[in-house]
Amino acid sequence: MQKKYFLRANTSSGLVNFTENNLERIDNLYILTGKSKFFKSRILKNIAKYTDSNVKNQECAVSPFDISALDAVILRDKKTAVADADCITEKKRAIIIDTSDFISQLKIKKYEKMQEELISKSHEALLGMYSAYAGAKIIHDEWERLYIKNIDFDRLNKFEEGLLESLIDKKSQNGTGIVFERFFGASTPDGSVNFIDNLTENLKTRYFIKGRPGTGKSTFMKKLMKKAHDFDYDCEIYYCSFDRNSLDMVIIPELSFCVFDSTAPHELFPMRDGDVILDFYKEAGLSGVDEKFEKEFSEIQRLYSFRITEGVTKLRLSCGYQKEAECYFELSGSKELADKAADKIVRKILT
Repeated sequence: MQKKYFLRANTSSGLVNFTENNLERIDNLYILTGKSKFFKSRILKNIAKYTDSNVKNQECAVSPFDISALDAVILRDKKTAVADADCITEKKRAIIIDTSDFISQLKIKKYEKMQEELISKSHEALLGMYSAYAGAKIIHDEWERLYIKNIDFDRLNKFEEGLLESLIDKKSQNGTGIVFERFFGASTPDGSVNFIDNLTENLKTRYFIKGRPGTGKSTFMKKLMKKAHDFDYDCEIYYCSFDRNSLDMVIIPELSFCVFDSTAPHELFPMRDGDVILDFYKEAGLSGVDEKFEKEFSEIQRLYSFRITEGVTKLRLSCGYQKEAECYFELSGSKELADKAADKIVRKILT
């Protein structure tokens, strides 16, 4: 099975990267260096293609800057990973593959000034996106406060305690309490993209949390993560790609269930046996609050949507400049040499 997720995301606090956390239990690490994202992603996609039918539990980290590109391929059963150097800070224990070797330095020199200008424009637009998202976060915090002030915490806490007890009632049989940090979705040039269905398709039970901002969804998932860790279960946690301090999903593979925030922009509804709704809005005693603050919520949503749209526009602009700069690497390089490098890595992995 090919599992897809994001290890990087453009959040309201900037770019957040969980790549190195996901290299736990990896003994063989290949790192692709060089300036060209095109050639690094080409190698990664070839590796993913060649190993998809030969290796179990393949994990592909999609780039939040281009959903057709990859940041990393992780093969858990082979204890092997291949990753873009832009996602890694610790390179001492890795095998380095320099993609600059596939590019004619004489040819690329002609485009150097144009690339520098495009990269500068891309960086400026990306900073604009982060600024817009930071403004949206301030608005979102006010949205949450209006709900939090009206929560019946005694009722909500009792509901959460009972739920935790029913979800985890015994120690793990084979886990080690490792927590993998990821994003199931991200803001991309193609809009909001998520891989919830892909990540949860083999789970027996999926709990859909419904609720409003500030109604305890993330807080409950943090409690669940802590209990899973205390009971030695390996755990996958997926942060909100807008607010990296907020959790959007917890998966406990050994118990074959997940709990996730099923609200916009990743609102899903039960569609198979084992899908269960958890209504945190009801359990928090918030009936009637939406009607009471209808005018305030309407204005908050308008301002929030405006800043988010502004941010996505800046992200698209940034990625457009980046793609234009990448075209010159493609014109100056050898795809054949890149493909041969991918073949070489695959042969080492499969032998």
